[in-house]
Amino acid sequence: MTKQVDALILGAGPAGSALAQTLARAGHSVMLADKKHFPRQKPCGEFLSPECRPYLDELGVGMALGKMGVRQISGMNLFAGASVASGRFLRLDSAPHNDAGYAIRREILDMALLEAAADRPEVTWLERHEFQRLVRNSSGEVVGAVLRDPDSRLREIRARITIGADGVHSRVARDLGVQRPSRWLDRFALVARFHGVAPRAAAEVHFVPRAYFAATTVDDGSFHLNLLVDRPALRHKHGDVDAFVREHLQSAPELERRLQGAERIGTWRGIGPLAFSTSQQAWKTVALVGDACGYVDPLTGEGIYFALHGARSLAQAIVESLERPADAAAAMRRYAIRRRREVGPRMILAAAIQRGLRHEAIVRLAVRCLASWPRLCDLLVNVTGDAVHPKDLLLPSFWRDFRRAQRLA
Repeated sequence: MTKQVDALILGAGPAGSALAQTLARAGHSVMLADKKHFPRQKPCGEFLSPECRPYLDELGVGMALGKMGVRQISGMNLFAGASVASGRFLRLDSAPHNDAGYAIRREILDMALLEAAADRPEVTWLERHEFQRLVRNSSGEVVGAVLRDPDSRLREIRARITIGADGVHSRVARDLGVQRPSRWLDRFALVARFHGVAPRAAAEVHFVPRAYFAATTVDDGSFHLNLLVDRPALRHKHGDVDAFVREHLQSAPELERRLQGAERIGTWRGIGPLAFSTSQQAWKTVALVGDACGYVDPLTGEGIYFALHGARSLAQAIVESLERPADAAAAMRRYAIRRRREVGPRMILAAAIQRGLRHEAIVRLAVRCLASWPRLCDLLVNVTGDAVHPKDLLLPSFWRDFRRAQRLA
């Protein structure tokens, strides 16, 4: 069976669902497919940086998430040995909504975005349809994809534009031959939630030798815990994940104390490796968006922001391509340039932070410095929390705004 649509989006996470809704609002026919059944659980930090808020409001889900009890996060506390550094999100002139981040279970966020997209009459939602391969014409241009449906039947979908929004291990990027593993950061995440941990206003990062814990309380009051470790350490856990986590908790006494008496909800889930790049993200008839473009663990929840920003930017390019086919290649190049300008410097910063985290002495020294210089910690939290682009640090107007925001906080 073959069907033609304007856009075929492979992957219904935040990037795919946001893109589907935006294209549908512009009047284009969209087919949105994912191999999973929704709502689904997905290993994730479950933290949204403050800059996600305007995107969620634009997509019509901000108020709905508020009613579901999304928790506001005031900033980030960093722990290393006996040192504790605290950074606050600051309301800036350039980011007036930047006074709080948000913590919500990933299955709730994904379902809200998916429902907002699937409710559009222009969107056809294909659940449990697994991507098999791209379809190319005689000139080599991508013209759609073959999917496997829930009954294991192959289904060919033709589309004017095909989008890979299928995450950090994107099969679409592999089919295009552009995905590159970042072998220096062969890191995996173990994720679980706990009942019985008192909530705090700020998210937490606890640095331990060759690893770190990231934690926050999410919308239902449960405590979300990530342990990020190198693959060699994970290979030696001997199947007992709880014992493996307890061993690392011995180097994070504050977190260990908070977890005493807590009850784990469900099983540990894992994901990794957590670092990939792509050599190209857009062509005339096919593009990548969100984590499919590349990923370096950003430490402070930038992944959803990258997804939402990328979806908005790519939607603009696709609308231009569909309305003016002669300009399609140039429009898609403009998307890649916009993405590189916004995300590229942030990815470089994330990679630099991750390289530093591999050296315990550097981490302890950095946290001690941040603890003794709170303004610097505020700056780090706001830069890594998306409110401040690295290029803004060169502007005198930013520093005036930043000092004013600190005085008012």
